[in-house]
Amino acid sequence: MIKCEKINLSFPRQVICENLSFDVLRGESICLSGPSGKGKSSLLKVLMGFLIPQSGRIQIDGVELNSTTIMAIRNKMIWLPQNSNLPVDSANELVDLLQMKPEQVESFQLFQDRLGVRECGGNKSFTEISGGEKQRIVLSACLSLDRPIILLDEPVSALDDHSIDLLFATLDSLSNKTIVSTSHNKKWINYCNRTIEL
Repeated sequence: MIKCEKINLSFPRQVICENLSFDVLRGESICLSGPSGKGKSSLLKVLMGFLIPQSGRIQIDGVELNSTTIMAIRNKMIWLPQNSNLPVDSANELVDLLQMKPEQVESFQLFQDRLGVRECGGNKSFTEISGGEKQRIVLSACLSLDRPIILLDEPVSALDDHSIDLLFATLDSLSNKTIVSTSHNKKWINYCNRTIEL
């Protein structure tokens, strides 16, 4: 599903990776793990085409990532950044921003139920709920778009153990999704099929 070959990515004062190669199979869940500041989030941005490595090759579902294919590839993915600083203030505004179809709105509400945040939805302001509740609402919206690849940046950083268990159950209910994540959380790392140390 995802194939990275000899990726080299660096910034003026930081080397993120050198000749990094890895494959992610369809339906597999992997975690990019390593110290803070190592560049885990940057690698997710590379997969989305937001950052261009100095060299290397990336294929998504058999298609090479380049300027011609980037939009089609992004349409196969959902991305939950670590800090969801969105230009909206409620779940309903998020529906409008994503231009959700009626069936997606129904799915959004279902995922909010599964993740235990339905009462935080609707027109309730994001300023009135916790960071973890907002994170789960945004994740519910992402999942409702029903794309085959899920990119999650520190998905459980603001969640307690019960909320993490709800997330596991929700992800387990999905069919054949490919998940690439970053995390320091041992519970999340143990949940994933495989860990790639950076």
